[in-house]
Amino acid sequence: MKPLRRRQPHPEIPLVSTADVSFLLLIFFLSTAIFTAERGIVLGLPVPGAPQRLVRPERIARILVDAEHHVVLDGAVLPPTGLRNALVARRRAEPGLIVQLTVDPAASYAALVEALDQVKLAGVRDITLKSGAPS
Repeated sequence: MKPLRRRQPHPEIPLVSTADVSFLLLIFFLSTAIFTAERGIVLGLPVPGAPQRLVRPERIARILVDAEHHVVLDGAVLPPTGLRNALVARRRAEPGLIVQLTVDPAASYAALVEALDQVKLAGVRDITLKSGAPS
C-alpha cells in the first residue's frame, strides 16, 4: 500500500489584521500619552493710556549682568551664587522689593537664565527686564 502524500501549504504571514493592530496601537498610545504645557514667564504688560506707577527708589534692587558674567547688585559686585542671599536679606528689609535686571547684549543667554534663577529662588516675584548698556 502506497502512503498518501499530503500537500504542504506554502507558509504565509497573514497581513490582513496588521492594519487593524497598528490602528489600535496608535489609538492606545495617543490616549495614554501625557502632553505637558510648560509655563513660561508670566508678563504683566502695561495697558496703553494707564497712568505710570511711581515706586520709591529704595524698593528697587538694580542688578546688572555684564558681558563677562559679572553680577552687580546696586554697585556691589557679587558672585552669581551670592545674588540669592543678598536678595533674601534685602527682601527682609523691604518686603515689596522690585528687581530691575539689566543684561548686557554681549552677555550669554546662560548668564541671564542663571541670574533669573537666583532672583526666583530668592522669592522675588516683581521683576523688570532691561536690555542694553547700564544707565
